[in-house]
Amino acid sequence: MSLRARPSYREGVNTSSITLHDHRVVALRETVADLAARPPAAREFLDEVEHRLRRVIPFDGGDWWTSDPETLLPMELRPFEYPALQYEVAANDVNRLDDLDRQSRTVSTLGLTMPGERARSARFDDHYRLPGAGDQMRVLARNGGWTWGAACLYRGADLPDFTRDEVAVISAVSRDVGLALRTDLLRTVRRDGTGWTHQAPGAHAGTVVVDRDDRVLGYTPEGGRWLERLGVALSTDRLPASLRWITLQARTHERLSDGGMGIGMRPLRQASSRLRTTTGELVTVRADVLRGAVDQAVVLALEPASGPTMWPLLVALHGLTRRETELAALLVAGRSIKDIATDLHLSVHTVRDHVKAVYTKVGISSRPELTAQLGRGPGVGPGA
Repeated sequence: MSLRARPSYREGVNTSSITLHDHRVVALRETVADLAARPPAAREFLDEVEHRLRRVIPFDGGDWWTSDPETLLPMELRPFEYPALQYEVAANDVNRLDDLDRQSRTVSTLGLTMPGERARSARFDDHYRLPGAGDQMRVLARNGGWTWGAACLYRGADLPDFTRDEVAVISAVSRDVGLALRTDLLRTVRRDGTGWTHQAPGAHAGTVVVDRDDRVLGYTPEGGRWLERLGVALSTDRLPASLRWITLQARTHERLSDGGMGIGMRPLRQASSRLRTTTGELVTVRADVLRGAVDQAVVLALEPASGPTMWPLLVALHGLTRRETELAALLVAGRSIKDIATDLHLSVHTVRDHVKAVYTKVGISSRPELTAQLGRGPGVGPGA
């Protein structure tokens, strides 16, 4: 969500009609699949996808980033523009990423959503109606019913609006990207060989406190170490944009008077994300607004992404259905097949079929292996 200029790849690019069967699109999707088969880091993968996509469908600015599938908040530090984050979290505007995800959509453009009515978009009028600005596209990289990354792409006024054919192409590519990001993240959580999580030895929870403008007021020693692991210099005056997105989510939660319902009665997702550090481990970052004399100050809790905090991510990574997730939680909790059948109001035969499906998706063949992969359930840490 940034309009920072990047080199244009328009020279030699055909802006005429394009379809999924176009040789350029076929080659692009094959390249994305090849890149996904190799294990480049997600950041390098997304940069290469953007570079190659521009050669097929031109655009002037934008960015791709990885997202936490549970909250849609970023899993990496990116140079987002803060006004864009405000529209995304707090405004009743069109083409919000959260709305696209709830509708299981992958791509939407301002031109196709509001043809001739762009003045109705607060985001477009107040922020993106810059000299020379044109159409904008929001993209979700979805796979298995979850969103693993997102993008915002922009065109200048000298290019036409994105067409329906271009939307179809980018939608297909985004699903390829979603599979690649999901696969890469699964490699990350399995990297230590135990199937549980990858985290820095001896890492503990830490705390960072910021004021209403996200300027750092203080931090515990471990909180400072987590900031450094994320690539944030301790001399930094203000939090980077990705962390500000999380604090903004927390302040929006606090401001709403209806107990956590968002604009237009949409439930607002929790203010947390699992971010990758510079060395690859995951840290869970949660934000809460402090009550008391310090107006709108926020406390950030940072801790290794492990135990129950990883359960929703792990079941999403393995593609478990809601029923399979319920069953897996009972399995790792030690419940018998008969008890599970009673709890879920299913026959023993049906439960056994579900167990086989869970084992196949997770890639294991026994209950101890399942516990090693998923932990001990949504409410129990791995060491309990």
